[in-house]
Amino acid sequence: MKKIIIIIAILLLIPNISLGNEQTKEIQFVYINGSNNNDKKMKKWFFTGVEKLHPYMLKAFSSSLLIHKHLLENGKYNLATAPDTFFWGDRSSEEIQSLNSDLKSAKVNSPKLAQTVRTMLAHYLHDAIWVSHYKNMHPVIEDLHEQVIRNYKNNKAVILFGYSAGSFITYEYMFNKLPIVDISEYFSKTDVTEDFKNFISKNKTQNTCIDALVKSGLAIYSADGNLIPNADKQTSKLDYIELDDFTCKLCIPKDALKGIVNFASPLILFYSDISNPNNTLTYYNKLLYKYLLENNMFWLTVNYSDDPLGYSEIQNVSYKDIKDKIQIPINPNKGFIYSKSDVKSRRTFLGAHTSYWSTGKTFSNAVKNAYEEGYMLYNDNDL
Repeated sequence: MKKIIIIIAILLLIPNISLGNEQTKEIQFVYINGSNNNDKKMKKWFFTGVEKLHPYMLKAFSSSLLIHKHLLENGKYNLATAPDTFFWGDRSSEEIQSLNSDLKSAKVNSPKLAQTVRTMLAHYLHDAIWVSHYKNMHPVIEDLHEQVIRNYKNNKAVILFGYSAGSFITYEYMFNKLPIVDISEYFSKTDVTEDFKNFISKNKTQNTCIDALVKSGLAIYSADGNLIPNADKQTSKLDYIELDDFTCKLCIPKDALKGIVNFASPLILFYSDISNPNNTLTYYNKLLYKYLLENNMFWLTVNYSDDPLGYSEIQNVSYKDIKDKIQIPINPNKGFIYSKSDVKSRRTFLGAHTSYWSTGKTFSNAVKNAYEEGYMLYNDNDL
């Protein structure tokens, strides 16, 4: 009888042991601050805003059957209950101190109203301009990448929420870190020797990201901002052999990033050169769109309609339209890109831009609706 009881107990424990060995996958929301968060007061404002907004965002995502089915893959993923943050607002503190000194000097000969407006604009715009420069942006996205990888190693995928100038960071992170480049195709479109092309054809590599391409020495940025091959072909062969190692170290792993939500976003004001057909980076933006659509990822832009600094980043179109627009082959796999700017904040004109954190229920529902509308626009035959 004792043996029977022991056997029954072991059988009852087996399912629990099995479940204990299975790691539950989670999706972690990571909130990124915008401009003018470079003192203690504004830093506290950002973190307090995240704490206010996150429960509403969690509830909105959890209430969507579509999100449960497609983003959470019918329970394969859970939503992490605690928010995560990436804060970069204090990195320009030395420049801000210099700016404040200059503003103080200008105060002597400036009318009070003009000085008030000048000070307000300077603080709102300074960090947005500062972070848009590559030398300042690159360390920021490197640190963000470390945070994404920490989550990934803890069995968490992330969704990045980029507020205001934080949308520059989400864009640059995807652009530089997603493995959007087929290296054979890259060199077939560039001016390299046939010997080097033959070398590549005999030594296949996995797709890589722009950051790995540059840091491996295979490509450099020209003075006019274009991405061009390294002129030293012999060195490039040596670099090429090590490219997969650079890719593993520097690029975003598959399923580490589920998507981004940009809000209160002035991205197109600062990155208008994206649409310049003479810039090779335009081609890589097309590859970015292709990658998102083919890898079940999303890029949402959600702005309040009365936010004076919120701009839609793309025109909402179907798969067919975007294929025609970017003119490169796409094999769609549930990814989508969508903008939504039809919800009012019900705040003053000047207050709308900062109201997303304090209007959590309204904004979170707008994000949920944007996800559902965007998915249905691109995947109307898969509901």
